[in-house]
Amino acid sequence: MFQKNNSVRVGKVVCRLGFNVFGFGGFRFRWNRAYLSGFCINSKRMNPHITVVGESGVGKSNAIKIIVERLCQNGANAIILDPHNEYLGAAEAISAGIYDAAYNGINIFDLDGMSEREKASELSSMFRRNFRLGDVQTYLLYRCIMNMYSYCGQQGKSPNIHGLAQTIRVFKANAKPGEKGILESLERRMSVIETASFAKTVNIDNIIKSSSLFLLSGLHTAEAQAIYLEGFLRKVYAKMLTLEKTGHPFLYVVIDEAEKLGDNPILGKIAAEGRKYGIGIIAAAQRSKSVDKDLRNNSSLVVSFYQREPEELNYISNFISGGNELGRFTEVKKGLRGLQKGYAMVVDSGQKEPFIVHFDRFERENKSANFSIIQLCRPGIRRQELYATLLKSFDEHEISNNIDQLLANGSVASYMIEKGMYAGTWYMSGPRNSAEHDICVSIINRHLGTWKIYNKIYNSSYGPDVIAFASGRKIAIEYETGMKNINDTKEMLNKRLLYYPMVIVVVNDRFHGVYSESFPTLNIVKFSEIDDVCKTIRMPAAA
Repeated sequence: MFQKNNSVRVGKVVCRLGFNVFGFGGFRFRWNRAYLSGFCINSKRMNPHITVVGESGVGKSNAIKIIVERLCQNGANAIILDPHNEYLGAAEAISAGIYDAAYNGINIFDLDGMSEREKASELSSMFRRNFRLGDVQTYLLYRCIMNMYSYCGQQGKSPNIHGLAQTIRVFKANAKPGEKGILESLERRMSVIETASFAKTVNIDNIIKSSSLFLLSGLHTAEAQAIYLEGFLRKVYAKMLTLEKTGHPFLYVVIDEAEKLGDNPILGKIAAEGRKYGIGIIAAAQRSKSVDKDLRNNSSLVVSFYQREPEELNYISNFISGGNELGRFTEVKKGLRGLQKGYAMVVDSGQKEPFIVHFDRFERENKSANFSIIQLCRPGIRRQELYATLLKSFDEHEISNNIDQLLANGSVASYMIEKGMYAGTWYMSGPRNSAEHDICVSIINRHLGTWKIYNKIYNSSYGPDVIAFASGRKIAIEYETGMKNINDTKEMLNKRLLYYPMVIVVVNDRFHGVYSESFPTLNIVKFSEIDDVCKTIRMPAAA
């Protein structure tokens, strides 16, 4: 499997570009057969960047999985940024931790060693690129970001996407007529990323010390994925600059669908400086022109699968052939057009001529116990239900180990309910608040459903945890862990009473007495007696 000099085999060289001498001393380029020649990548090469391009379905993902698996088997780590859950099998092969980007986020507003003005300028440029903002929109957004930093600094709060959204709303409320429409358009755009994904940051220090897979499918728009990718790469870059310089790569960042980032300055920075710190990028895209030019030009390996689109075919042929001899260009183009699935043309900075490679097949099935656990735990699930479902596909020891791993990296949280019909250990993927709060809110939602009471989870700072609908009424239901300051709870409940004809407070059993005394006029229900919530809702409205 592995060759000498830290090289790892990932495929077989089928043929190389060379030339044949023919009559009158002339020559022409042609593809020459290669025999018993494995295609190997030196895992300790000074320039670790790799660009992989080609149409959908021609073998890009298979090639990247093989490359990543073999490099990791030889001692490297990999961070895979996966937009379509295609790398689950690869993650299992390299024992990577799995993170759901919908819950394991990137707070793009962290300063990371920059001044507030520098960071505001950087963020404004990022939003301008991804949301295609004009000059006036960008300037107003810059002002909002600066105002948010100022306010958060005075209040001792951490700036995040929720703070920016609130600042835009304040600006809009006090705006002149001409600016109000612009701020409304900014508010709509920011709503795409006003989620937990952009409010807090995973521990980058821990991430770069091992292999990880980040699932981006939970971010449902291309803009949200692009901003997450850029924010993540900026975190990696900031951390990279604090590392000791090394001559050998130890970490590869795999970016599938790199065209989402386009000509992004952060890719160019990592491409130019990453090799000194042992960090490489493996980027995949359908079109080579859509990949950042600095990354493309700094890649030691460019791997091109079949291309059909004429402009792209001409471009990549010109890139691989070096843009000189017409005969070389013609033969490269002919070779690209003749590629079958699983075969690619490779240009190596250490080789004079390109060659065609048949990549080894990645055989592992694209499934993962970790991913299955994350998916099943999204709505909150009892331990017995979780194991009963997983045991159909995985063994108990594997399930237990993976749950422990997900609990340790924060992808899943657990809470023990002590008594009542829902007693036992419960799990939830990336709760927004505490595990107790969000699991109990989910159970309330589920229990109301068993009583056929239509309801939905709201669970935000701007509304109740659950809204139930009965007899033409909207009923606010709040779950309280007992950990919040009682005065803050009073303020929140008074706001609810302004908008809802009935408010029900479900509390942790241990704090029932405290809440009953503090709110004698409200419906206070123990969580273990959750049926009382449904009975209260079903009572006819007062005349």
